[in-house]
Amino acid sequence: MTGDLVVAATVGTARRGLDLDRLPDELRPAGPADEPAVALLDAAALSAVARRCTPRPSSPADPSAAATAPAETRPEIPDAVRQELVRMRTHEAVLVEAITAIDRAGLRLPPDLVPVLLDDPRTAVRSAAAGPVGGAIGGLLTVLNPRWAAAGGPDPDDPRVWDDGTLLDRTRWLRARRRVDPDGARALLADGFTREPAASRVELLAALSVNLGPADQDLLLAAVGDRSRAVVMAALDLLTRIPQSPLRRDMQTLAARHLVVRRRLLRPPVITLTDPTPQEFAPWPAPDHDPWTTVLSRIDPVDWPTVFGADLLPLVGAPELRPLRPGFRRAAVTFRHADLAFVLVRQQLDVAADAGPTPVVDAGLWAVLAPDALTACFERLLADPRVRPGHLSPLLDALERPWPIGVSRRLGPWLATSGAVGIPAARPLWDAWAERTALADCPEIAGLARQIIERASGENASALVSRASPAVRILTLRAVLHGALPRPEGSR
Repeated sequence: MTGDLVVAATVGTARRGLDLDRLPDELRPAGPADEPAVALLDAAALSAVARRCTPRPSSPADPSAAATAPAETRPEIPDAVRQELVRMRTHEAVLVEAITAIDRAGLRLPPDLVPVLLDDPRTAVRSAAAGPVGGAIGGLLTVLNPRWAAAGGPDPDDPRVWDDGTLLDRTRWLRARRRVDPDGARALLADGFTREPAASRVELLAALSVNLGPADQDLLLAAVGDRSRAVVMAALDLLTRIPQSPLRRDMQTLAARHLVVRRRLLRPPVITLTDPTPQEFAPWPAPDHDPWTTVLSRIDPVDWPTVFGADLLPLVGAPELRPLRPGFRRAAVTFRHADLAFVLVRQQLDVAADAGPTPVVDAGLWAVLAPDALTACFERLLADPRVRPGHLSPLLDALERPWPIGVSRRLGPWLATSGAVGIPAARPLWDAWAERTALADCPEIAGLARQIIERASGENASALVSRASPAVRILTLRAVLHGALPRPEGSR
């Protein structure tokens, strides 16, 4: 009978019925059974607690010990939010966002939705629904199904995954361990690291990016001498992220030797540029491509004034430094330097329209821009008649979510005509617009979307309405969610 109870609680009463009157008294939920799904979940919770509290066979049973479900510590979400969750089921990104917002608001999911979300085939949905947001019933159900428990992430205190898990499981566990015990996790990795296959060494070494610090240098320096090129590059990338690492100091010294900026009063500076030789990179691996790209990718632009005796940012466009632009790009992306990225993106936008049929859109640089700079550059990009939806898709995918309000405001009207193309953009771009707009901005952008539909006319009106209407529904759902959930202090 208990097995039937578990199955029914898992798949739902619509797919598996159960006569609750046949349950033992200690497992039969109290109160009226006018909501079968809720009563079933209460019974499942009581069953789990009873099973965990049952004495060992060697001990006499104690029939007086009644099992009770744990008390809830969070209030349940309002009914309006519950209805929106049901409507969001087909939109993975929006559903995950909603569950995350519920968790941050200190609320919990309704008991009847918890097993449905924990059993969702989409990993992101299961992970979002695991944990405190599932309430007491969620905690009990994860005991019944190990796959549901796994959705919440690995237990950093359980080393069995490290000993026996797959590479993916071990990497996830090591990252989790790094969050709570960086030194212990590094010691585990170092012990037996060289015995791991090369592919495993690369993935496991990357886990050091969590709480990376000077204490990790010895292991990384040893990995620079690894027999695998991929492991060496992974170690170099991590050493680049440690401000005072030997790698960064050596690259600064090498750069200062070959790039000299001599400032002059009231006149442009004199720039002297030479190429480093492969031998000068020792003891580090010599690059197999442009040496300056490698050197600049290891130097934080914040350190330029110290390294070169002058800030290179105003000089990035100088003709003498044109060969260094690939290195400048790598530095901007590696160190997330928004000002350098802004300079480089503006240079790309300044290229005349007759320079070629295709505009230059470097998604990696755009992803580094600060919100105001991103909005200004985005407006200029959309004004370029050469821009097509195919240019925007990778750019929009690269942007951090949620988007700044300026991007959302400008994208909607452009989608109506695809710029100079004259026809509505394809449905995926409309969906991206609706899903990646900031939650607090959804009421405004939903109104903008409705205006676009109301103004539709001509031979493309039908296509515009059919592509924009789903975006209106998504934006409206998210606007309702924003209005119904309490917001943490300091949020918009």
